Amino acid sequence: MRHLALVLSLAAVVGGCAPAPAPRADDVADITDAADAAPAGVTPADGPARPYAVEFLLAYENVRSAPYYPLEGLAGICWYGDGSLYICDEKAGRVHGYSPSDDLWFQFDSPGSRFFRPVDVRVDHFKVLVLDMDGRSLLRYDLGGAYQDQLVNFERLDPGYDRLPSSFDVDLDGRLVFTDASESQAVLLDSFLAVQTTVGGPGSHREQFQEPSGVAFLNDGSFVVADRANRRLQHFSRLGYLEKVVGGEFDRHNPLLTPQGMDTDPDGNLFVADPAGRAVHVYAPDLSLLFSTDSSLGLLASPQLPIDVAVGPDDLLAVADRDRQAVLIYRILYR
Repeated sequence: MRHLALVLSLAAVVGGCAPAPAPRADDVADITDAADAAPAGVTPADGPARPYAVEFLLAYENVRSAPYYPLEGLAGICWYGDGSLYICDEKAGRVHGYSPSDDLWFQFDSPGSRFFRPVDVRVDHFKVLVLDMDGRSLLRYDLGGAYQDQLVNFERLDPGYDRLPSSFDVDLDGRLVFTDASESQAVLLDSFLAVQTTVGGPGSHREQFQEPSGVAFLNDGSFVVADRANRRLQHFSRLGYLEKVVGGEFDRHNPLLTPQGMDTDPDGNLFVADPAGRAVHVYAPDLSLLFSTDSSLGLLASPQLPIDVAVGPDDLLAVADRDRQAVLIYRILYR
């Protein structure tokens, strides 16, 4: 199928050369609860912006002519401030990058390890950090994909624990938090990359995890963990104390089925990929639900198995969809 990606480049979207079309009823996800509507008289100047829908722009499909072909196992995804896009292919053991200034796709260097399984990626200032799950290490690249060094060796980080990192995030202070699929924990590292706090353990009670599979810092330095098998999010303070639990098996209004990759926008709103729910859920900074994408987006625009999400410049949202073997690009609509 020839999709919009064949006629519209991301360089034009980021650069503003091709403005997004006006939203249509079949392309915009409706807000799920009228109670979330902004009060009368509230303008963007009265407080932080809140997203209420997403508008589909284009898709990078897995076609043979594409320079990144084949996409076999999409995983983590992130943006850089200039509109560069970085994508992990977990199954193929590759990381792809896109430069909007050159309208060019490129592939990252191999780190030289026998088994390379990139599952998550973040940009920290002028470096790209890639989480190699099989190598149990955090690798550092330059923005052009050239390999630099190993930043963290998780096997040596905390003697006595069999660490298996599954996702990570970094904050402006240089702290790092990662989820540990083996120990069912989240581990917070200080700016010197030494262990500061460890939270969790296997189980379904508060402050326990089953398959922790995503993590994101909020604007205040606290962090949220996607507790996948428990169908919930757990919010921890900057020091690692539990603040709030959102969702769970016994919450009848819980939209989460298998929360996974997450990211925040500049206003602190949280975007959560939900593979089993075939949706992206959007939460306010206080973790109240704003809306979820649904089938009203239409067949072309609806995610089928969203693994990770990334908020980029110009209110762009990228979704790594493993089932469609495609990266879906949306415009976030704010009120």
